[in-house]
Parts: sequence; C-alpha cells; structure tokens
Amino acid sequence: MKKVCIVLFVVALVFTTPAIVTAQFLEGGADANSTLEGGSDSNPVLEGGADANPKRTFNTPSVQNPLAVGTIQGLFQAIIDIVMVFAVPIIVFFIVYAGFLYVTARGNVDQIGKAHKALLYALIGGLLILGANVLIDVVAGTVNAVQ
Repeated sequence: MKKVCIVLFVVALVFTTPAIVTAQFLEGGADANSTLEGGSDSNPVLEGGADANPKRTFNTPSVQNPLAVGTIQGLFQAIIDIVMVFAVPIIVFFIVYAGFLYVTARGNVDQIGKAHKALLYALIGGLLILGANVLIDVVAGTVNAVQ
C-alpha cells in the first residue's frame, strides 16, 4: 500500500512540476546586454560624449503565475483538485477490490477479515481525500479569524 502511495505521489509530482516551475523570457525579444540607452543593437550611442560610461538598460524578466491563484489557500485548493482527479478512480478500485475479496472469501473467517479491513481502509482513505476541501476551508477560516 505504501508503494502505491509513493508511486501516485511521484506521478502527481511529475505532472504538476512543469506547471509550477515556469518562467517568461525577456521582454522585447532582444539580448538585454547588447542594447545601450539611446541606440539600437547594431549602432550603440553613448550619452554625454566619448568619455562617459554607457548606461545599459536591461529588460526585467518577470514570472507569471501559471496557476492563477494568489493565496496559499488557492494553491492548496488547486493541488487538491489535481489529486482528486487521480484519487477518485483509485478509491473506486479499492472498494471494488474489497467487494471481490468478500465474494472470494466463501465463508473463510480470515478472508472475510481481510476483506473487511480492505473496505474499511478504502472508505477511510476516500473520506480523507474527499474531505480535504472541508479541511482546507476549516483551516482557512481559523487562520482568517485569528488575523
């Protein structure tokens, strides 16, 4: 069970990392180090005569937020939404697996106990995953009330 959780975490991390780690190129499309103030890339012009130090203007790179969230609560909500996409089918699979264990037990007490544990763990995990939105709202409400 731990291996399945680790694999799911790694898969989710692989799919969400490119969306989180993005940056924008320099504005204007030109190399920022080659442009001097008052001139163009091919013909730089110095201000104040030949003895003056050239003033270089740099295009400031900016990073845009790819998730379109502005708060920590919004970030956690976006992560929970991504996890939900993967977790709901897995929850359904484990409930079906527990049902399969019940059917194949054929009255064996040990097998019924194993099936009962599998169903219980699947339901508890499902409630935790599906209740994550409620937990985020409770924590956010508590933090906002303290401020």
